[in-house]
Amino acid sequence: MVARELLLRCGALALAAALYALPSLAEPAVYRIDATRTRAEFTVEHLGVFRAQGRFPNVSGRLLYDASAHAGSVDLEIPVDSVATGWDTRDDFIRGTSMFDASQYPRMRFRSTRFEFEGERLVRVDGDLTLRDVTRPVSLTVRKLECGRSADDKREGCVAEAAGAIRRREFAMDAWWPLIGDEVELRFHLIAVRE
Repeated sequence: MVARELLLRCGALALAAALYALPSLAEPAVYRIDATRTRAEFTVEHLGVFRAQGRFPNVSGRLLYDASAHAGSVDLEIPVDSVATGWDTRDDFIRGTSMFDASQYPRMRFRSTRFEFEGERLVRVDGDLTLRDVTRPVSLTVRKLECGRSADDKREGCVAEAAGAIRRREFAMDAWWPLIGDEVELRFHLIAVRE
């Protein structure tokens, strides 16, 4: 009986020592989206044959990423009044009440809910997109995600590209449909720097 208790205590002590010796789990790396080098782009069909393109500069937010744990999150904020299509009249229309209504709803937001990996590669980010105070689920296909140190300034950062699509009428933007298409293709080009 005494030998059994001694063995149990020694086993417990050995287990505790082994657990203490394990390295603590690392926190996911936190990256700040570089608003000066990050952009969101969109393409939408109009008049059934043409495709209008535009972009939003000054995207801000944060990326948390832990490749080894296959985990992370991304939060993006996009100022909709920054829309640029190369034609001021069209930009004013898009900012106006029949489309973005930028004076009342100045920001579009994306908040991830899940990262999906294939092997070691991040392939999809699911999340919620809020536009005009309407929130809908959106899936983005990740085309590229590379993290490491910059050759220029040795700062640690990530470069990412992702794409998806939304239906504008689901976000109370049904003006001029069907002359302006319902499906809007989205592309994100992100550059983030470690905090």
